Amino acid sequence: MTTLKWDHAVQFVNQPQEAIAIFTGQRLNALAGGRHPGWGTWNALSYFGLTYIEFLAIADQAELASAQTDFLLSRDAAHLLPENQALHRVALRTDDIDQTHAQLRSKGLQVSPIVDGQRNDPQGNVISWRIFTIDRDFNGLPYPFILQWGEDDNARLARLRAQGLDRPHPAGEVTLQSAIFDVQDPQAVRAHWHKLFGFNELPEGLAVGEQRFIFRQSTANRLVELVFNVSDPALKGHRFHVGNGEYRFQ
Repeated sequence: MTTLKWDHAVQFVNQPQEAIAIFTGQRLNALAGGRHPGWGTWNALSYFGLTYIEFLAIADQAELASAQTDFLLSRDAAHLLPENQALHRVALRTDDIDQTHAQLRSKGLQVSPIVDGQRNDPQGNVISWRIFTIDRDFNGLPYPFILQWGEDDNARLARLRAQGLDRPHPAGEVTLQSAIFDVQDPQAVRAHWHKLFGFNELPEGLAVGEQRFIFRQSTANRLVELVFNVSDPALKGHRFHVGNGEYRFQ
């Protein structure tokens, strides 16, 4: 099995600048990302090392409509927005996307072809990656999607820091620790994702390296909350929202 890590979480929004303003108000860095040519979307980003939050919005309705048949995230955006500005999926990062694709297809998943993605960052640099998505769901919970960046983790982190994209937050030391999923059957989801992705099982979910995916019993069947570890004791327990997505400091 290839090595999979939690790369990022997707929060669908109508106005990425509003998400940036909310995060800035919580003393968290967030910045404009760029357009996704051919997919009809654009984003803003908030980095916590190599794991980050993507605030994904519709940039061009016509382009989005033409992309929906072939690209799942464009379909997600069309389905959710503008009414439901929701946390929705997580992305997993692989070190060998061809092998990961073959392995998941062999386990019976409906995987898309691997496609190339790119966007231009605000400085004009071309950011590239390869990506595939997993259609359908498990007991109503959408699957993660899988990507591989055009550089290894060490080179990418060095670039993000050199560009000032991953930098200390005004709130102090902050890490993105957990993704909380409300699901109908937490034990079944935990066992299924363990079998598919190889993450170690915990009583409440899965260990994704030093981070966690936590499954709670509910009928929502989606990602509902992201949890930050913070060093500032005054922030611990504080919650805030971006659209319908909930964020918590612990």
